This record gives sequence, structure tokens and C-alpha cells, in this order.
Amino acid sequence: MTAILFGLVAAVLYGLGAALQQQHAALAPDAAAGRPRLLLHLARQPLWVAGAIIQVTGFALHAVALRFGALAIVQMLVATSLIVSVIVVRIRSRQKLSPVAWTAAIAVVAGVAVFLLLTSPPAHPPDHRHHAPHHQVLAAALGLLIVMVLVTAAGFRATGTRRAGLLAAGAGLIDTGMAVATMEFTRVASQGVVAIFVSWSTYALIVFGLGSLLVTQSAFQAGHPLISLPVLAAVTPAASVAVGFGLLEETIRMGTGNVVGAGLAVVATSVGLAVLARSAPREGMGVKPPTMS
Repeated sequence: MTAILFGLVAAVLYGLGAALQQQHAALAPDAAAGRPRLLLHLARQPLWVAGAIIQVTGFALHAVALRFGALAIVQMLVATSLIVSVIVVRIRSRQKLSPVAWTAAIAVVAGVAVFLLLTSPPAHPPDHRHHAPHHQVLAAALGLLIVMVLVTAAGFRATGTRRAGLLAAGAGLIDTGMAVATMEFTRVASQGVVAIFVSWSTYALIVFGLGSLLVTQSAFQAGHPLISLPVLAAVTPAASVAVGFGLLEETIRMGTGNVVGAGLAVVATSVGLAVLARSAPREGMGVKPPTMS
């Protein structure tokens, strides 16, 4: 219950922060994409800074949720942040949610609820939960880092919608890697200051954190929210579930029906998130106006 509560509150904060940040990132100069000066430009925008502060608070609650819950479960909960983002954008643009958007939002909530029902293990103290060995967590983080670098590098070389999609996919992988590193960090943090400084997770958090900030804002800056938002929304939960169950040995209740049902819930959630992201009004997401020739 603790993981669910903190995960949901983190999702609300993430969604609100992202809605504030995306508009300003999309209006940033093209020449700043993928460079530190993009962050310097955005840091001068008060609403973007407010969004960043809100997201940092969300991350702190996200870390608590990962301390008490499994990666796959927490990440599915956090994926609902997109619902908050779209609602905030709609309010700011003074547009109502369309029937399609409402249907997608309901599909996301239903998908997450079914996933939790089928995968949540019996409650017990966190110190007695199954933890993947440290080397498996490290391997998962390194694997995500390698794939993310390849996808992101391809994104920075691409243009147009392909650029937005690849950068968004890279951002989703970074978010998953950051969650993996956060899980490890919460385990070593209770062992004292020395353990924190000698743990790889501390430095991985810095790398993933800075990478997430730069790549996510670059994806937003690419100016194709109908591409970047759906990809980012779908990649993060799907990658998290794959890593949690495939690499970290997070167990679910046994039974073919549960496994199939959980898989379908992930698919339904990802599709719902993609449809919901596409429903965001372009003018509300800070899309650059076309240039006059």
C-alpha cells in the first residue's frame, strides 16, 4: 500500500511538472538541441523551473515507492502521470477532453488496476522482500544505458518526426534506467554515508538524471508532441515491466492466466497512453509555429 500511495502522488507531481516544462522546451531554439545551453535557456523560464522543482519532489516520492515496491508495479503507477499532463494542458488551452481522450484515460486506469491485481505479491516488510542480486541490478542498468545511448545517438542524427520519436524512446529508456539505479540507491542508503559514496548507483543516478533532463527536453524541443509524447509514455512502462520481470526476477503470482492477463494489461496501458498523448492540443503543447518563407 505504501508503494501504491507514494507512486500515485509521484505520478501527479510528474504529470504537473512535465506539462509546465514541455511548452517552454518546444519553443527553445533548434540550435540548442542536445546541448547544455538548452538547459541554460530553459533555466531562465520561471514556469519551466517551477516544473523542474515539482518533478524533483515527485522523484523523491518515487524513490520511496521503489523502496517499498517492485520496479514493474511502481513504474506502471507512475505512467499515469500522463493523464495529469494532458488534463493540465487541456485546462491551460481551455479545451475539453474529447471522448477518445476519456476512453484512453479510462483504459490506462483500468490497465494499471488489472496489472496491480494480477502482479502484486502478498504484503510484507520491505526488508523481507525479494531483491535481485546487486550484479543483476547493475547489469540491467548497464544494458539500459547502452541501448539508450544507441537510440539517442540515432535520434540526434535524425530530423523531423523520426528525431522526436527516437529521442522520446531514449528518454523512456533513461527513465527506466534511473528507476533501476534508484532501487539500488535506496538499498545502500540505509547502510551509511560510506556505502552511498562507494556504490555505483550514486553515480548512475547522476548520469541518468542529467541524461534524462537533456534528452527529454531535446525530445520536447523537437516540436512533434504527437510523436514524442506517445512514444515516451509507452516506452517507459513497457521497458520497466520487461526489465523488472525479465532481468530483476520480480515475481508475480504464478499461473498462465495471470501472466497473459498482466501482459495484456501492459499492452492496453501503453496503447491508452499513446492515444491519450496524441489527444493533447498542439497549441497547448508549445509547438513551434511554422516559419514564413
